[in-house]
Amino acid sequence: MSNIGQCRVCKQGLLEIVKEEKTNEIFICCDLCEGEWQTPEDAFNNQNGSRNKYGKVIYPTAKEIKSMHWNVKIFDDFN
Repeated sequence: MSNIGQCRVCKQGLLEIVKEEKTNEIFICCDLCEGEWQTPEDAFNNQNGSRNKYGKVIYPTAKEIKSMHWNVKIFDDFN
């Protein structure tokens, strides 16, 4: 599981990098409040958010995450 830090909405959850299983679209999702954002910038600025826009999510590989070229610190926790 990879994340980009704490959720700015609920201030408790982690902003996880996830992938919708059906479309392979990678996005940011809070593990507690389930807010969703297409980019880290949107998540950090709490703009263009949604809930329940995506279907079942899985975790992308490190290679898939790097392919997004996001300019943000990524924390990895594979425990």
